[in-house]
Amino acid sequence: MIPSRTACYDLAIRTGELADRSGIIARRIARQRMVVCASPSYLDAHDRPQQIEDIGRHNAIIYARSARFSPWLFPHGDQPPVEVRPNGRLRLDDLDAIADAATAGMGLAWLPYWLIRERVQAGTLELLLPGQPEFLYDCHALWLQTPHLPLRIRLAVDALAATLPKFIT
Repeated sequence: MIPSRTACYDLAIRTGELADRSGIIARRIARQRMVVCASPSYLDAHDRPQQIEDIGRHNAIIYARSARFSPWLFPHGDQPPVEVRPNGRLRLDDLDAIADAATAGMGLAWLPYWLIRERVQAGTLELLLPGQPEFLYDCHALWLQTPHLPLRIRLAVDALAATLPKFIT
């Protein structure tokens, strides 16, 4: 007998914009700061971007999944965020791989700060655009709507909401 490939999960964690889905409940549990970074070797070989408009003149390492990639977002006061679609010859679907490629000097990257914090502290990556406010990507817990929320899900979501922000700031 072949096992079913259908998986059933009690809880999922998603980042970014959520599409409206009937029967799904979502709770924001954290916000991750998105930053532009590059390695010192890349910055030695290229001009350091001073403002958002400079990003287009640089190589970028792009997060892409299924041949689609989301723009880099930058807050713009009370207006919708500024969207930048940088030129990227390298497109990866793994944030750790993007951080590795940026550390290797392959271009600019737009990544969650928590992921590159140790690299910044070690000096292998530098934060760019210091005057630019960072975009905050929402992290949500999602679960199926039920008449009664199981205690294990409520406890897990509460624990994530209390703990996760400490790790990703």
